[in-house]
Amino acid sequence: MAEHLLSICIPTNGVSRWVIPTLDNLYSLGAEESLFEVVVADNGGSDSDLAEPIKQFQCHCNFRYIPTQVRGFYNIIENFVLARGDFMIKLNHRCILHKGMIEYIYDQAEKYYETKPLMFFLNGNMGFQEVREYNNFNDFMFDFSYMSSLSEGLFFWKEDICRVPEIKFAPMSPNVSLMFDSRRKNLFVLDGNRICHDQNSKGKYGYALFETFAVFYMDLINEVRIDGSITNKTYLKIKNDIFHFLCDCYISMINDGAYENYTLDDMKDSLSIYYSERDYKYIYRKVKYYIHPLVVVKRWGAAMLFKIRSSVNKIRLLLIFN
Repeated sequence: MAEHLLSICIPTNGVSRWVIPTLDNLYSLGAEESLFEVVVADNGGSDSDLAEPIKQFQCHCNFRYIPTQVRGFYNIIENFVLARGDFMIKLNHRCILHKGMIEYIYDQAEKYYETKPLMFFLNGNMGFQEVREYNNFNDFMFDFSYMSSLSEGLFFWKEDICRVPEIKFAPMSPNVSLMFDSRRKNLFVLDGNRICHDQNSKGKYGYALFETFAVFYMDLINEVRIDGSITNKTYLKIKNDIFHFLCDCYISMINDGAYENYTLDDMKDSLSIYYSERDYKYIYRKVKYYIHPLVVVKRWGAAMLFKIRSSVNKIRLLLIFN
Protein backbone atom coordinates (compact mmCIF):
# COMPACT_ATOMS: atom_id res chain seq x y z
CA MET A 1 0.00 0.00 0.00
CA ALA A 2 1.38 3.43 -0.99
CA GLU A 3 2.24 5.80 1.85
CA HIS A 4 0.59 8.76 0.13
CA LEU A 5 -2.21 9.18 -2.39
CA LEU A 6 -2.15 11.16 -5.65
CA SER A 7 -5.46 12.64 -6.81
CA ILE A 8 -5.86 13.03 -10.57
CA CYS A 9 -8.54 15.73 -10.91
CA ILE A 10 -10.51 15.95 -14.16
CA PRO A 11 -13.10 18.77 -14.15
CA THR A 12 -15.50 18.55 -17.07
CA ASN A 13 -18.72 19.96 -18.47
CA GLY A 14 -19.87 16.43 -19.23
CA VAL A 15 -18.79 15.72 -22.81
CA SER A 16 -18.44 11.94 -23.01
CA ARG A 17 -16.64 11.86 -26.36
CA TRP A 18 -13.66 13.52 -24.64
CA VAL A 19 -13.88 12.22 -21.08
CA ILE A 20 -14.30 8.51 -21.85
CA PRO A 21 -11.11 8.23 -24.02
CA THR A 22 -9.23 10.14 -21.30
CA LEU A 23 -10.35 7.66 -18.65
CA ASP A 24 -9.75 4.67 -20.92
CA ASN A 25 -6.21 5.92 -21.35
CA LEU A 26 -5.60 6.40 -17.62
CA TYR A 27 -6.66 2.88 -16.76
CA SER A 28 -4.74 1.35 -19.68
CA LEU A 29 -1.37 2.63 -18.41
CA GLY A 30 -0.97 -0.18 -15.90
CA ALA A 31 -0.13 2.01 -12.89
CA GLU A 32 -0.72 0.52 -9.44
CA GLU A 33 -4.18 1.77 -8.47
CA SER A 34 -3.23 2.17 -4.80
CA LEU A 35 -0.96 5.08 -5.85
CA PHE A 36 -3.75 7.31 -7.12
CA GLU A 37 -7.42 8.14 -7.32
CA VAL A 38 -9.29 9.63 -10.29
CA VAL A 39 -11.88 12.29 -9.45
CA VAL A 40 -14.17 13.51 -12.26
CA ALA A 41 -16.19 16.61 -11.32
CA ASP A 42 -19.00 17.17 -13.83
CA ASN A 43 -20.78 20.55 -13.85
CA GLY A 44 -22.51 19.93 -17.19
CA GLY A 45 -25.92 19.57 -15.54
CA SER A 46 -28.70 18.53 -17.92
CA ASP A 47 -26.34 18.98 -20.89
CA SER A 48 -23.96 16.30 -19.62
CA ASP A 49 -24.08 12.93 -21.37
CA LEU A 50 -21.69 11.20 -18.96
CA ALA A 51 -24.08 9.52 -16.51
CA GLU A 52 -24.36 6.21 -18.38
CA PRO A 53 -20.96 5.76 -20.10
CA ILE A 54 -19.09 6.71 -16.91
CA LYS A 55 -20.49 3.64 -15.12
CA GLN A 56 -17.95 1.37 -16.82
CA PHE A 57 -15.22 2.86 -14.61
CA GLN A 58 -16.99 2.37 -11.30
CA CYS A 59 -15.47 -1.12 -11.04
CA HIS A 60 -12.23 0.66 -10.10
CA CYS A 61 -12.09 1.27 -6.36
CA ASN A 62 -9.97 4.41 -6.93
CA PHE A 63 -12.52 6.10 -9.23
CA ARG A 64 -15.10 8.72 -8.27
CA TYR A 65 -17.58 10.55 -10.51
CA ILE A 66 -19.26 13.54 -8.85
CA PRO A 67 -21.85 15.83 -10.48
CA THR A 68 -21.34 19.38 -9.20
CA GLN A 69 -23.47 22.52 -9.11
CA VAL A 70 -20.72 25.15 -9.48
CA ARG A 71 -20.55 27.13 -12.71
CA GLY A 72 -17.78 27.63 -15.24
CA PHE A 73 -14.14 27.47 -14.23
CA TYR A 74 -15.03 27.26 -10.52
CA ASN A 75 -15.39 23.55 -11.20
CA ILE A 76 -11.58 23.35 -11.20
CA ILE A 77 -11.51 24.49 -7.56
CA GLU A 78 -14.44 22.26 -6.62
CA ASN A 79 -12.59 19.29 -8.08
CA PHE A 80 -9.54 19.99 -5.91
CA VAL A 81 -11.76 20.35 -2.82
CA LEU A 82 -13.40 16.97 -3.53
CA ALA A 83 -10.05 15.20 -3.87
CA ARG A 84 -8.90 13.00 -1.00
CA GLY A 85 -5.24 12.78 -1.96
CA ASP A 86 -2.21 14.14 -0.11
CA PHE A 87 -1.28 15.87 -3.38
CA MET A 88 -3.24 16.47 -6.55
CA ILE A 89 -2.85 17.41 -10.20
CA LYS A 90 -5.42 18.87 -12.57
CA LEU A 91 -5.66 17.27 -16.01
CA ASN A 92 -7.77 18.44 -18.94
CA HIS A 93 -10.74 16.25 -19.82
CA ARG A 94 -9.15 15.74 -23.25
CA CYS A 95 -5.79 14.67 -21.81
CA ILE A 96 -4.06 11.49 -22.99
CA LEU A 97 -1.42 10.75 -20.36
CA HIS A 98 1.77 9.05 -21.56
CA LYS A 99 3.00 5.68 -20.33
CA GLY A 100 4.76 5.85 -16.95
CA MET A 101 3.61 9.39 -16.20
CA ILE A 102 1.34 8.53 -13.26
CA GLU A 103 4.38 7.02 -11.54
CA TYR A 104 6.52 10.00 -12.60
CA ILE A 105 4.11 12.56 -11.13
CA TYR A 106 3.84 10.49 -7.96
CA ASP A 107 7.64 10.25 -7.61
CA GLN A 108 8.02 14.01 -8.11
CA ALA A 109 5.44 14.61 -5.39
CA GLU A 110 7.29 12.29 -3.01
CA LYS A 111 10.57 14.05 -3.81
CA TYR A 112 9.14 17.43 -2.78
CA TYR A 113 6.79 16.18 -0.07
CA GLU A 114 8.70 17.77 2.81
CA THR A 115 9.20 21.21 1.20
CA LYS A 116 5.78 21.33 -0.57
CA PRO A 117 6.65 23.92 -3.24
CA LEU A 118 4.27 25.52 -5.70
CA MET A 119 4.60 23.14 -8.66
CA PHE A 120 3.47 23.10 -12.26
CA PHE A 121 3.83 20.36 -14.87
CA LEU A 122 4.34 22.27 -18.13
CA ASN A 123 4.13 19.33 -20.54
CA GLY A 124 6.89 20.79 -22.72
CA ASN A 125 4.92 23.98 -23.43
CA MET A 126 7.82 26.31 -22.58
CA GLY A 127 10.49 24.73 -24.77
CA PHE A 128 12.54 23.02 -22.07
CA GLN A 129 12.28 19.46 -20.78
CA GLU A 130 13.90 19.62 -17.37
CA VAL A 131 12.94 20.52 -13.81
CA ARG A 132 13.72 24.10 -12.74
CA GLU A 133 13.63 25.31 -9.16
CA TYR A 134 13.19 28.90 -7.95
CA ASN A 135 13.70 30.40 -4.52
CA ASN A 136 11.20 33.24 -4.93
CA PHE A 137 7.90 33.96 -6.65
CA ASN A 138 9.27 36.82 -8.75
CA ASP A 139 11.91 34.72 -10.53
CA PHE A 140 9.36 31.93 -10.95
CA MET A 141 6.87 34.29 -12.61
CA PHE A 142 9.54 35.95 -14.77
CA ASP A 143 10.10 32.60 -16.47
CA PHE A 144 6.55 31.27 -16.20
CA SER A 145 5.00 34.50 -17.57
CA TYR A 146 1.52 34.25 -19.14
CA MET A 147 1.77 30.45 -19.17
CA SER A 148 0.75 30.68 -15.52
CA SER A 149 -2.81 31.19 -16.83
CA LEU A 150 -2.93 27.49 -17.76
CA SER A 151 -4.72 25.03 -15.53
CA GLU A 152 -3.66 21.67 -16.98
CA GLY A 153 -0.66 20.46 -15.01
CA LEU A 154 -1.43 22.61 -11.97
CA PHE A 155 -0.31 20.77 -8.84
CA PHE A 156 -1.31 21.33 -5.22
CA TRP A 157 -0.84 19.85 -1.77
CA LYS A 158 -3.78 19.05 0.48
CA GLU A 159 -2.80 21.81 2.87
CA ASP A 160 -3.00 24.36 0.02
CA ILE A 161 -6.60 23.38 -0.67
CA CYS A 162 -7.54 23.82 2.98
CA ARG A 163 -7.21 27.59 2.42
CA VAL A 164 -9.84 27.68 -0.34
CA PRO A 165 -12.60 29.24 1.86
CA GLU A 166 -10.33 32.24 2.52
CA ILE A 167 -9.50 32.98 -1.13
CA LYS A 168 -11.27 35.51 -3.35
CA PHE A 169 -11.40 33.82 -6.74
CA ALA A 170 -11.33 35.50 -10.16
CA PRO A 171 -14.31 34.15 -12.17
CA MET A 172 -12.39 33.51 -15.39
CA SER A 173 -9.16 32.33 -13.73
CA PRO A 174 -9.87 30.77 -10.32
CA ASN A 175 -6.91 28.45 -10.91
CA VAL A 176 -4.61 31.49 -11.06
CA SER A 177 -6.12 32.89 -7.85
CA LEU A 178 -5.43 29.58 -6.13
CA MET A 179 -1.88 29.46 -7.47
CA PHE A 180 -1.13 33.06 -6.48
CA ASP A 181 -2.33 32.28 -2.95
CA SER A 182 0.86 30.16 -2.64
CA ARG A 183 3.20 33.00 -3.63
CA ARG A 184 4.66 33.26 -0.10
CA LYS A 185 6.23 29.80 -0.34
CA ASN A 186 10.00 29.34 -0.24
CA LEU A 187 10.30 27.03 -3.24
CA PHE A 188 8.75 27.01 -6.72
CA VAL A 189 9.10 24.29 -9.36
CA LEU A 190 8.48 24.19 -13.12
CA ASP A 191 8.62 20.68 -14.56
CA GLY A 192 9.11 20.98 -18.31
CA ASN A 193 8.88 17.29 -19.15
CA ARG A 194 6.21 16.17 -21.58
CA ILE A 195 3.64 14.06 -19.75
CA CYS A 196 0.65 13.99 -22.11
CA HIS A 197 -1.01 15.18 -25.28
CA ASP A 198 -4.56 16.40 -25.89
CA GLN A 199 -7.28 15.04 -28.08
CA ASN A 200 -8.50 17.27 -30.91
CA SER A 201 -8.79 20.81 -29.50
CA LYS A 202 -11.23 22.15 -32.12
CA GLY A 203 -13.96 24.15 -30.41
CA LYS A 204 -12.22 23.78 -27.07
CA TYR A 205 -12.48 27.27 -25.67
CA GLY A 206 -15.27 29.61 -26.77
CA TYR A 207 -14.53 32.51 -24.41
CA ALA A 208 -13.59 36.14 -25.09
CA LEU A 209 -9.89 35.88 -25.91
CA PHE A 210 -8.77 39.48 -25.45
CA GLU A 211 -10.92 40.22 -22.41
CA THR A 212 -9.76 37.05 -20.65
CA PHE A 213 -6.04 37.72 -21.07
CA ALA A 214 -5.68 41.47 -21.65
CA VAL A 215 -8.09 42.42 -18.83
CA PHE A 216 -8.94 39.64 -16.34
CA TYR A 217 -5.55 37.93 -16.31
CA MET A 218 -3.71 41.27 -16.37
CA ASP A 219 -5.80 42.35 -13.33
CA LEU A 220 -4.32 39.43 -11.40
CA ILE A 221 -0.79 40.19 -12.56
CA ASN A 222 -1.24 43.82 -11.58
CA GLU A 223 -2.41 42.81 -8.10
CA VAL A 224 0.75 40.81 -7.37
CA ARG A 225 2.80 43.73 -8.72
CA ILE A 226 1.07 46.17 -6.39
CA ASP A 227 1.63 43.98 -3.33
CA GLY A 228 5.32 43.61 -4.18
CA SER A 229 5.25 39.89 -5.04
CA ILE A 230 6.71 40.63 -8.49
CA THR A 231 8.89 43.50 -9.65
CA ASN A 232 7.91 46.06 -12.26
CA LYS A 233 10.41 44.42 -14.63
CA THR A 234 8.61 41.07 -14.33
CA TYR A 235 5.22 42.76 -14.66
CA LEU A 236 6.23 44.49 -17.92
CA LYS A 237 7.72 41.27 -19.33
CA ILE A 238 4.51 39.35 -18.64
CA LYS A 239 2.40 42.18 -20.07
CA ASN A 240 4.50 42.18 -23.25
CA ASP A 241 4.42 38.37 -23.50
CA ILE A 242 0.61 38.39 -23.19
CA PHE A 243 0.32 40.95 -25.97
CA HIS A 244 2.44 38.92 -28.39
CA PHE A 245 0.60 35.74 -27.40
CA LEU A 246 -2.68 37.46 -28.31
CA CYS A 247 -1.23 38.62 -31.63
CA ASP A 248 -0.14 35.07 -32.47
CA CYS A 249 -3.54 33.63 -31.47
CA TYR A 250 -5.36 36.15 -33.61
CA ILE A 251 -3.18 35.45 -36.66
CA SER A 252 -3.53 31.68 -36.20
CA MET A 253 -7.31 31.99 -35.97
CA ILE A 254 -7.47 33.91 -39.23
CA ASN A 255 -5.08 31.60 -41.06
CA ASP A 256 -6.76 28.42 -39.76
CA GLY A 257 -10.32 29.74 -39.88
CA ALA A 258 -10.77 28.57 -36.27
CA TYR A 259 -13.17 31.35 -35.25
CA GLU A 260 -15.24 29.00 -33.08
CA ASN A 261 -12.39 28.70 -30.55
CA TYR A 262 -12.79 32.25 -29.21
CA THR A 263 -14.92 35.37 -29.51
CA LEU A 264 -13.13 38.49 -30.71
CA ASP A 265 -15.66 41.33 -30.58
CA ASP A 266 -14.08 42.53 -27.31
CA MET A 267 -10.64 43.22 -28.77
CA LYS A 268 -10.54 47.03 -28.96
CA ASP A 269 -12.23 47.66 -25.60
CA SER A 270 -10.11 45.04 -23.86
CA LEU A 271 -6.85 46.47 -25.13
CA SER A 272 -7.82 49.93 -23.85
CA ILE A 273 -7.35 48.93 -20.18
CA TYR A 274 -3.67 47.93 -19.91
CA TYR A 275 -2.56 48.60 -23.48
CA SER A 276 -3.12 51.42 -25.98
CA GLU A 277 -4.63 52.46 -29.29
CA ARG A 278 -1.16 52.04 -30.74
CA ASP A 279 -1.08 48.39 -29.63
CA TYR A 280 -4.50 47.81 -31.15
CA LYS A 281 -3.32 49.19 -34.52
CA TYR A 282 -0.11 47.15 -34.26
CA ILE A 283 -2.12 43.93 -34.21
CA TYR A 284 -3.85 44.84 -37.46
CA ARG A 285 -0.54 45.75 -39.11
CA LYS A 286 0.95 42.44 -37.97
CA VAL A 287 -2.08 40.50 -39.22
CA LYS A 288 -1.78 42.10 -42.67
CA TYR A 289 1.92 41.15 -42.79
CA TYR A 290 1.65 37.57 -41.52
CA ILE A 291 -1.69 36.44 -42.92
CA HIS A 292 -1.24 33.39 -45.15
CA PRO A 293 -1.55 34.21 -48.90
CA LEU A 294 -4.03 31.35 -49.36
CA VAL A 295 -6.38 33.02 -46.88
CA VAL A 296 -6.28 36.21 -48.95
CA VAL A 297 -6.88 34.20 -52.13
CA LYS A 298 -9.80 32.33 -50.55
CA ARG A 299 -11.40 35.56 -49.36
CA TRP A 300 -10.86 37.26 -52.73
CA GLY A 301 -12.23 34.19 -54.48
CA ALA A 302 -15.30 34.08 -52.24
CA ALA A 303 -15.95 37.78 -52.86
CA MET A 304 -15.58 37.38 -56.62
CA LEU A 305 -17.86 34.33 -56.61
CA PHE A 306 -20.51 36.31 -54.74
CA LYS A 307 -20.29 39.15 -57.32
CA ILE A 308 -20.54 36.69 -60.23
CA ARG A 309 -23.57 34.94 -58.69
CA SER A 310 -25.24 38.32 -58.08
CA SER A 311 -24.66 39.34 -61.69
CA VAL A 312 -26.02 36.03 -63.00
CA ASN A 313 -29.13 36.37 -60.84
CA LYS A 314 -29.73 39.91 -62.13
CA ILE A 315 -29.45 38.68 -65.74
CA ARG A 316 -31.90 35.85 -64.99
CA LEU A 317 -34.41 38.31 -63.55
CA LEU A 318 -34.09 40.58 -66.59
CA LEU A 319 -34.68 37.62 -68.92
CA ILE A 320 -37.73 36.49 -66.91
CA PHE A 321 -39.44 39.87 -66.83
CA ASN A 322 -38.52 40.83 -70.38
